[in-house]
Amino acid sequence: MANTLLIYGSLTGNTEGVAFKVQEILREKGKEIEVKNAIDCDLEDLTKPYTGFILASSTWDDGLPASDFNDFIERISSSKPSLAGKKIAILGCGDSNYVHFCGATTIIENLFVNEMGGQKVIETIHIDGYPDMEENQALIRDWAMKLADLID
Repeated sequence: MANTLLIYGSLTGNTEGVAFKVQEILREKGKEIEVKNAIDCDLEDLTKPYTGFILASSTWDDGLPASDFNDFIERISSSKPSLAGKKIAILGCGDSNYVHFCGATTIIENLFVNEMGGQKVIETIHIDGYPDMEENQALIRDWAMKLADLID
């Protein structure tokens, strides 16, 4: 079993692509990482013996996570298992032309770190625009390489 679970929410496929790119980079660094769409996740995924979670979502409407990730949040919100001792990393895709640029990451951090007690181990990455742009590919690679040194 992988040590880290990356849960992503993606409506257009951009965040999904980033999720699998992060997995590729972390695997290059010898890390075991499983990737799942938030639509396929539930409370049980948070209580499995993972040592950490990478939580990824695009931002929609007034700063909300992608609908699949938001549905996941709704499914776990009443239980809120303790994530004490679990390492947390957060990434968001968005467009800085909007007022709530990557606002989903704030919602995710409030729930998984502040309310559920996960330990945020790296600064949240905010990807502006298309992830396949050269500068964003470099940003993703740099972030994932740093993250590799911080997770099991």
